[in-house]
Amino acid sequence: MRHELTELQFAIDYYKSLERLSGEEWELPLAVDKWTVQECVSHLFLWDRYYLDHAVSKLPDERLTLVQTDYDEFNRLAVEYAHHIDALALLKKAIGVRRELVTLLDRLTDEQYERTYEGTFQPKAFVESFIAHDHHHQDQIDAALARLKRN
Repeated sequence: MRHELTELQFAIDYYKSLERLSGEEWELPLAVDKWTVQECVSHLFLWDRYYLDHAVSKLPDERLTLVQTDYDEFNRLAVEYAHHIDALALLKKAIGVRRELVTLLDRLTDEQYERTYEGTFQPKAFVESFIAHDHHHQDQIDAALARLKRN
């Protein structure tokens, strides 16, 4: 497995570590006027689901179905989704989608993995950006949980 896919797969272990959180911790805001832990996980899950459905699952031969996305609206819907699903059910879905993303990306040849599809989507660049995205939000979650423990 490519090194960066191993790093992308790390989110699975991270999600599993969140299974132990209490209800209070799931509802903990990442900062003042920011998402809760559960809303953040919903955000991560739905972006994974979007790219799995509209890009990664179509590689290397099908036409991509990515569309111009209003990020603010997408994120608003992710927050709303978080309020309609149990935290552990959300984690299960997030783990399943991330596992599927990694599996499909790992099946690509090096040429397919580094190729740009339809002038807009390159699997390697996608993976690198999602690793950074994961780390950003994991750091926020960890910092919020650490603040709670200190209080």
